[in-house]
Amino acid sequence: ILCLTSAPVTMASDSEQKVEHARSIVAEFSGRLKPQLKSALQEGGPRKAIAVCSTQAPAIAQELSESSGWVVKRVSDRNRNPNAIPDFWEARSIEILKGQIEENLAQPMFRFEETPEGFRYAQAQITEGLCLTCHGEAIPAGTQEALNEYYPDDLATGYKLGEVRGIISLLLPADSSVYDK
Repeated sequence: ILCLTSAPVTMASDSEQKVEHARSIVAEFSGRLKPQLKSALQEGGPRKAIAVCSTQAPAIAQELSESSGWVVKRVSDRNRNPNAIPDFWEARSIEILKGQIEENLAQPMFRFEETPEGFRYAQAQITEGLCLTCHGEAIPAGTQEALNEYYPDDLATGYKLGEVRGIISLLLPADSSVYDK
């Protein structure tokens, strides 16, 4: 579901440009994190992958925030990281994207909106096979011990393949100069 404001036609191209930029940031985030998780799983199993995810995901988000001018984060309605609790807009986005899955609408799996805070973009994190190792319904004891160690208040288990596990949320603040010419 795309949320557009009733702005002039020039806004559509402005929104399209912002959506394209947001999508490239999400692709870079995933493109940097996923190989590190795969490598950690191969080298040291789920415990090492959990350790990598706990440090690298926030670090990558921070680096991308600093380099892009957007605020980049991952959030979930069933968060693992205590800093990953969605705000109202993000929670609504998660519900909308979950609704798309329930209605078998596989696309576009992102949404955006111009808000008083700035331009908001949310892209679904879909549970893939790799994710089930630490987010699935049957978590092995050793993996659960590592999750308890890194995330004592973890809510992010019990997922099935293809479910929306959360979103990558981006905000381009209203006072941003990223698109100033």
